[in-house]
Amino acid sequence: MRIEELEIVPELRDALIEKGFVELHPPQAEAVPIALSGRNLVVAIPTAGGKSLIGFITAINMMLTKGRKVLYIVPLKALASEKKADLDMFSDLGFKVMMSSGDLDSDDRRIADADMIIATSEKADSLIRHGSRWMQEVGLVIADEIHMIHDPKRGPTLEIALTKMRRRVSDLQVIALSATISNAYDLAHWLDAELVTSEWRPIPLKEGVYFNDEIAFDDCSSREVGPGNDPIWKLMEQTVSEGGQCLVFVNMRRSTESLAVKYSGKMGKISGMMLSDDEERVLEGDDGSTALGRKLAGCVRHGMAFHNAGLTYAQRRFVEENFKNGRIKCIVATPTLAAGINLPARRVIVRDTYRFEANAGNVPISVMEVKQMSGRAGRPGYDEYGESVLIAKSYEDYEHLMDDYVMHDTERLSSKIGNESTLRGHVLGLIATGDASSEEGIVGFIRETFYGSTSQLYGIEGAVEDIVGFLADEGMVERDGDSLRATAFGKRTSDLYIDPRTAMVLRDAVMLVDDATADIPILHAVASTPDVLSLYPRKADEEMLGIVADDYEGLFLVDTCDTDEDLYGNYFMSDLKTALLLYEWINETPEESITEALGIGPGDIRSRADMVEWVLYAMTEIALIFKPTAMRRVRTLLTRVRHGIKQELLELTSFRGVGRVRARVLYGHGIKGRADILGAETAKLAALPKIGPALARSLKEQAGGGAPGPASAPAGEDEETPRYLDADKEGQSPSDDAKQSSLFDF
Repeated sequence: MRIEELEIVPELRDALIEKGFVELHPPQAEAVPIALSGRNLVVAIPTAGGKSLIGFITAINMMLTKGRKVLYIVPLKALASEKKADLDMFSDLGFKVMMSSGDLDSDDRRIADADMIIATSEKADSLIRHGSRWMQEVGLVIADEIHMIHDPKRGPTLEIALTKMRRRVSDLQVIALSATISNAYDLAHWLDAELVTSEWRPIPLKEGVYFNDEIAFDDCSSREVGPGNDPIWKLMEQTVSEGGQCLVFVNMRRSTESLAVKYSGKMGKISGMMLSDDEERVLEGDDGSTALGRKLAGCVRHGMAFHNAGLTYAQRRFVEENFKNGRIKCIVATPTLAAGINLPARRVIVRDTYRFEANAGNVPISVMEVKQMSGRAGRPGYDEYGESVLIAKSYEDYEHLMDDYVMHDTERLSSKIGNESTLRGHVLGLIATGDASSEEGIVGFIRETFYGSTSQLYGIEGAVEDIVGFLADEGMVERDGDSLRATAFGKRTSDLYIDPRTAMVLRDAVMLVDDATADIPILHAVASTPDVLSLYPRKADEEMLGIVADDYEGLFLVDTCDTDEDLYGNYFMSDLKTALLLYEWINETPEESITEALGIGPGDIRSRADMVEWVLYAMTEIALIFKPTAMRRVRTLLTRVRHGIKQELLELTSFRGVGRVRARVLYGHGIKGRADILGAETAKLAALPKIGPALARSLKEQAGGGAPGPASAPAGEDEETPRYLDADKEGQSPSDDAKQSSLFDF
């Protein structure tokens, strides 16, 4: 089917043709007319099959013809950026697309005049909880990568958000886009949708297993790789020598680094790239060179890279963009990259089909996860085929990989909302927003979810009863006969989008906070909540953590005793290690010192800082309810965590465009606050490192109370705007200053 045959507005048809979309792929030709008719639709086709265009055409046509809003839900923020960039190609048609990826405690009024919002499922659910007026005008929801409903972390929120939207908007159209799954019909049944499935790909994909110097593929063909003791290198060398690129997936972060380093020297003989000074700075570390950053830069110079959660956002983005443009020939990555942005390669190599899990040892990864990795093979416009290769260590292993992965269907999608810990926050959300006002109403809502559509709901009444009982005991919900109502505490917990158990911990902790409370106990209390992923304590950390624990004995804000002492001891030390990381961060310990001392990556610092910042913000809001006098102390710590600064830089970081690096530069040159900025000459400010004329003018305007000009701060790694609260200028307790300058001094 050709684009000109579609029943769409002429402007859209002309724009599609102008941008090279002339003929639809077979699955698109089947799906687009169904979607344009207004019917619900589930599309389950392979990666690179053109799913997004199905949603784009339908969404743009609806916005132009009916004036209805469109919500585009994606699982990851990185995908949101990618989709927005794709849609911006059509912006001259007169619709406005915005990303809503800000904090979760907001109805995001900035989106009021947007025609389409691209958001994660968490942000979409948050907008619903806050009663966003924009959401009431939505006529189409596109759920991209809906197979992520199978994910224990993100799946439940997507499922709940879609159910809420369908209940609230009677004529809502839903388009669900998925990779190939074995029970797509279950999704279609749940959504009352038409189903389009296909195995068609624009670039054919061959999946196989490497053993004895050759690859045996699923189409019964084979390919010689050549003799050698290292199959990973032989497969990489063959791909790059022939002009292709490859992705190598391994199961551990440190393996990505060790393999990239191991092969970078060899890769440099057939590849390589020159790095500018700015590129070196990004790779080595925005706020100072780190060992991990130098290791990455050394690999990238040879056309090689690794990709894992230990890297900063800027480092990951650099690797991704330079793989897309062909400068980097090979990336060694953890499987999370397969669920991220579109990074196709000619050959995908899957070294590991197992991962280590606590209390279970090495467990096999799912077929779906392997298929996600395999689906990255085949670069449209560059390759005539794609290859996915698993590595066998023996003939028995070869048979296992071929039978249980290559030739096997993916697992059936299943809902992950059927347990109390997952349901707890969503049940509170349903009560707080009025989507359910009784236990019976909650059960009725659950019956309309994917979980309710695919299971008998055995035991769900008991689970709901237990959850409501917990919420009532903790003062988040009140009963009036069979009716349920959220208290102010419960409503605020729901709006803050935190686990009710997190709210409980924060409430109990904040009652013990005063102006003399030290940093470590507050940070430890926050780290001990379910919403913060704590760091694993290594054997090498035991002595240091033990000393810190002894030093603050009796000062912690959460209970440090438990019946299972070994288990609780591990949890306590894990939370304490996270608190220690944040303590060093806010005392401006160099990133390299933190990463080396704790055995983590720069990305771990930023991710934990973001998590803890949000929970500290929640703590200030809970303090407002239960102990307002504690707000000042927690707000001060919040601002320090946001920027990674000592107490003395608080006032400087309240200026737009000033983060930890620029604040330290200003402070080091005698500019310590608003009065100093007001009294300094603009030229003197502009001459300081990392300041420049635009920011200098903005600082002067801000200090004088005037509105900053449009160039309030040059773009860069240190441009930071406070996200939740204005900086608090109150002083910190003297007890904190009495502690050692760095806990690594032990």
